[in-house]
Amino acid sequence: MTATSVVIVNWNSGPHLARAVASLVAITDAIDAIVVVDNASTDDSLAEVDTSDSRVRIVRNATNTGFAGGINRGARETSGPYMLVLNPDVQVQEGAVNRLRRLLEDRPRIGAAGGFVNERYWPRPFPTPVSLIVENLGLGARTLRGPFVEGLRVDQPAASALMIRREAFDAVGGFDDQFFPAWYEDVDFATALATHGWTCWYDPAARFDHDGGYSLNGLGNAGFMMAYYANQFRYVRKRIGAGWVVPIKIALAIGTLGRMIRRPAEAGSYWQGLGDVLGQ
Repeated sequence: MTATSVVIVNWNSGPHLARAVASLVAITDAIDAIVVVDNASTDDSLAEVDTSDSRVRIVRNATNTGFAGGINRGARETSGPYMLVLNPDVQVQEGAVNRLRRLLEDRPRIGAAGGFVNERYWPRPFPTPVSLIVENLGLGARTLRGPFVEGLRVDQPAASALMIRREAFDAVGGFDDQFFPAWYEDVDFATALATHGWTCWYDPAARFDHDGGYSLNGLGNAGFMMAYYANQFRYVRKRIGAGWVVPIKIALAIGTLGRMIRRPAEAGSYWQGLGDVLGQ
């Protein structure tokens, strides 16, 4: 059995991280290394991690390199043919790691595969100008909503629990760490895989418990808008075409005004976030 290396990128995740590591340590036959890449956290998340298992190792970045930068650092710190990228607020269920690994072993052109991480994180098709405009207007994001019974090929599985073939990772040059601090680096990575002839798959039977939203809570509305939409515009320029940035920004402005009307108590933070991000 080929073991899997795990990379967890941590940034002020509180007690989530210790639970994630504990769930991995319990899987004795599927994992050869658990590398926590810490992006200069200032909380006690690292102190709570049990490092008595020899597979658990903490790598500290002097500064916050973002999610993409953390994954790239974790890739350099591991050497196995398969690398499971895991959010710190994800706990692994029994059999999930083996299922994703077998999927990659059975289909040599799969570059990455994801599992079920809760009903808010279904696989998504690649963004298009129309889908981004609709999303920014607040009319919903396109997803491939389940339930699914069997594995299927998808454009982009959720990156909160994503197993990556190292050969494919190296072929596309890893993640683009200019997507900082998070969001859209996973979309860009999946797009790069497709461009280089690799596929992505989704296996609903590989199940992970994902709390979700801890990083959003730490950023607030304005901080989230700056991070999310600045990276969205970067993706558009890189993968779709710079000419689409202006109409996508206009849709965001209209959608944000709608959110301000619906949530007047948060209008100030939305307005600040909109002003910051429209300059990107």
